[in-house]
Amino acid sequence: MQAVMISQNKYDFLKKTIPGIFVLILFFSGKNPASVTKPEDITWNELDKGLFYTEMTGPYISKFSDSKVSILKIDPAFFDFELVASSESDSLLRTIKDWCDASNLTGGINAGMYSLKDHISGVGLMQHYDHVNNAKVKENFNALAVFNPKNKSLASLQIVDMVNQDWKYILKNYHSCFQSIRMIDNEGKAVYWNKKPELRCSMTVLAVDKSGNTLFLFSRSPYSANEFINFMLKSGLQIQTAMYLEGGPEASLYVNVGKNEIIKFGSYVSRTNPDDDNNELRKMPNVLGIRKKTND
Repeated sequence: MQAVMISQNKYDFLKKTIPGIFVLILFFSGKNPASVTKPEDITWNELDKGLFYTEMTGPYISKFSDSKVSILKIDPAFFDFELVASSESDSLLRTIKDWCDASNLTGGINAGMYSLKDHISGVGLMQHYDHVNNAKVKENFNALAVFNPKNKSLASLQIVDMVNQDWKYILKNYHSCFQSIRMIDNEGKAVYWNKKPELRCSMTVLAVDKSGNTLFLFSRSPYSANEFINFMLKSGLQIQTAMYLEGGPEASLYVNVGKNEIIKFGSYVSRTNPDDDNNELRKMPNVLGIRKKTND
């Protein structure tokens, strides 16, 4: 067998080039090994007392958009949560910015998915004090966001695991709720999606960390639910529980504090809207908003 000899110059060239080629392969394939981030590695920008914002690299480098996950961290000691539902007022749809402006909210995110039949009702159970937007519990939607507690000793917002917890009892102690899909259960464990696991989309997610802070998460770059679940568990955000909110062009995050206005909206959905072309906030019927607490 004839030996194959490589000159030193060629060896040095290959040594420098192959890693770059590998990176390009990862980029164009849309895959990148997930890394574990420590909490101390996250740099938070304080927008206001009790309100923090950061951006992190997503599960992998996507072929679409910026591969960033935007995270708003809300300390419930300084902010209240409010469900703004169009069915409680004029039944008109508005962008998340318009909803926040009209309701004097500091920011907001999708209050879960809404029905494509009437474009007003939440897909799952949804109520706000005496107003019931949707009284029907959605089968297989096993996460319930509850907020506006009747007793101040309770958490301002919880994500209730409807499989592992007595959600009916917990709900009795809260004025507001809406239902969606689990991503991380109440024990901090992944709840992987078996239905359409290959589906990728821009998305918004609601989470609560181990310190009781509420997190609004947004990604314009499309990832699958399972990829995003793994990202959250490795992110250093110390997430205790999380639920899916919305995907595609309707996925929206908005914050307006002082000189800081953050506007995020999605685009991509596998098969139905597989592009990064959306350039505007979409109108929606229901928003989970935040409002700064008053001193009284």
